Amino acid sequence: MRGTPSNAARWVAVALLAGGTGAALASPTLYGSLSNFDVYNDTGSETHGFEIELHGVSAADVSYTFGGDYNRYGSPRIDSFADGIYVRYLSAYDAINSAFLAATPVPTSFSPTDGHSCWSGGGAGYAGSGCEHFGLGLTRNATSTTYRWLRGDTATGQISPVGSDVLIAAPVWQVIAPPPPDPGQPVAAPVVQAVIEPLPSENHEQFGEAQWVKVYTTEIEREVELNELLSDNDVVPREQSETEIEWVLFQALPADRHNGEGDELLLEKPLADNSDGKKSVIRRYEFYEYLGAYNPEDHEAQPFDESDPVGAGEVGRYMGAQMAAANIAAAPVPEPATWLSMLGGLGVLGLLRRRHRT
Repeated sequence: MRGTPSNAARWVAVALLAGGTGAALASPTLYGSLSNFDVYNDTGSETHGFEIELHGVSAADVSYTFGGDYNRYGSPRIDSFADGIYVRYLSAYDAINSAFLAATPVPTSFSPTDGHSCWSGGGAGYAGSGCEHFGLGLTRNATSTTYRWLRGDTATGQISPVGSDVLIAAPVWQVIAPPPPDPGQPVAAPVVQAVIEPLPSENHEQFGEAQWVKVYTTEIEREVELNELLSDNDVVPREQSETEIEWVLFQALPADRHNGEGDELLLEKPLADNSDGKKSVIRRYEFYEYLGAYNPEDHEAQPFDESDPVGAGEVGRYMGAQMAAANIAAAPVPEPATWLSMLGGLGVLGLLRRRHRT
């Protein structure tokens, strides 16, 4: 792992100071953009690595990565391109014997394992599970994130993408400053938004591939470290009582429908004063196949029962989970209206805003 878990993200999000009068307010500081995920090898044959393509960030924005002894590929390599970076987990190659030294096998089953089989510390089943756990920390939001499996050519030792992009969305976070209060009224809290977007369809005139998403959330009164964002760790929400969204259908809109916008899953809540000290907010997004019907004209999903897709037999194999957290610390401010202009972590408890189809 690049960096050490005990030195979990300490960077501070940039704040904008705005003048104003009124009662003094302790403005919380968000720090620690942490995101780990479980993913199954669904390519149909063994793979030799994995890549995360990030746009709008540089290598200097990556503060921590999940790797080292925690997975079969070790710590990732970071390669830069004009608009961003690739974070690549790669198998070593034995040129003498023309063989890759590490590989993710084809899974024998696709089902939630609470992460026990997706990393080296989770148990003996990891070697043959076909499941991996990857992750990183960023100091600012990427404008887009794409995940891909990689496969090697034993004759040349070259490793390249294989199969379709992995359908596990990455969160993007921002803080929306409130409007100025009316005279004599208290200053409102900023609103924290957590947004995930589906991958667009290859045919931009049609809807994208549909999937089901289930979301859990919790808070704890201390900061979370990157290596804690494992599905089987006690800090990660997964109990029924921690369910934020039971099931929601997730599908990209055609490009000509609302300009291809409005298909995101948006969770938001006003961020209350955190004067008591530090806390962390943690979310777990679970992604599942959609097995229901599609409109043959535009590929729009037509589920039989969105309120109970499991009972309707429309929930397929488990595809993976995204774990993300925001560390929050109180920061006394002598004057009000000090708001964050950038957030690189997970938002606080959410309100789902579904897209409207026309």
